[in-house]
Amino acid sequence: MREKIRLLPAVEARALDGTEYRLPSDLGGERNLIAVAFQRNHQDAVDTWLGDFAALEAEHSDLVTYEMPTISRRWGPARGFIDGGMTAAIPDPKTRARTITAYTDVKRVRDSLGLADTNQIAVIVCDRDGVVSWLALGERSDEAAADLRAALNG
Repeated sequence: MREKIRLLPAVEARALDGTEYRLPSDLGGERNLIAVAFQRNHQDAVDTWLGDFAALEAEHSDLVTYEMPTISRRWGPARGFIDGGMTAAIPDPKTRARTITAYTDVKRVRDSLGLADTNQIAVIVCDRDGVVSWLALGERSDEAAADLRAALNG
């Protein structure tokens, strides 16, 4: 049986530096490594991957890395407050530029990525068409990091 194709669906998003995105087409790399977070407490899990993100981006000229907090569109009216809090907590301009918040239909994102729930982060590699070539769930593990490196080098 063929595995279902996983996709990063089309969503409107904005980086914490104010840059507007239409994902996935506006992503900056031929390949894009994205930590998709669904809950406020997911930041610790995202942080476990950031060392790998920086190293892999330095090694692969076609790779751009992002963090994508994915928030229910019902919170859209509070975007200024929520994004403002994240911006205040992130002093580094490069990190702000690669943190893209999507106020959207979370279920659509979850379903398109083939996730059973939103209890863990999803770390994905996708192209500008949104086709996901690699996916892992949750905090970094040595096994997942080695698998990611192999996928990018393969």
